[in-house]
Amino acid sequence: MNKYIYFGITIILFLALGANWVIEKAKSSYSLSTIKAVPQFSFFNQDGELVTENNLKGKISIIDFMFTNCPGPCPIMSNNMSELYKDYKKVNQVQFISITVDPDNDNILKLKKYANSYNVTDQRWQFLTSDINKIRDLKQNGFMLYAGELPQAHAIKFILVDQDGYIRKYYDGTDKASMAVLRKDINLLL
Repeated sequence: MNKYIYFGITIILFLALGANWVIEKAKSSYSLSTIKAVPQFSFFNQDGELVTENNLKGKISIIDFMFTNCPGPCPIMSNNMSELYKDYKKVNQVQFISITVDPDNDNILKLKKYANSYNVTDQRWQFLTSDINKIRDLKQNGFMLYAGELPQAHAIKFILVDQDGYIRKYYDGTDKASMAVLRKDINLLL
């Protein structure tokens, strides 16, 4: 009877080790590929301060393109960005950047008011503006997102940029499930 107990224990240990190996293999196989480096840019934030691609170095950045009087997806995107901003409030290595695609309307004062409406109290979430041609170029050539017919035809993507300034992944900025994946990926980079 003892040999059956030892045999059973051996089988259980073998199965446990196998299961552990499968779990560890699954964890290690998920990675974020590097897409490309964020190009040079020089925009102003809601406080009138200059922000460049160098401000992305050393931090994980979540970037989106939006405009303050958008009647469509922008409020959903901004609400989702606000949730991330709150979730990572104690993590200084994570920052959020929203770039307007309507600079004729979204001047620095309007962006400051918009930031205040989302209770932005620090530099972890910045709202940027520049000349429309520079915004279009950054959006299309820098982040590889459609930039025709701005502001209406803007992308609803959140872009994850790593600490070294490389684009790692795109997410649907209006989708809760996509936001859950983004949180997972932020934590992976942390």
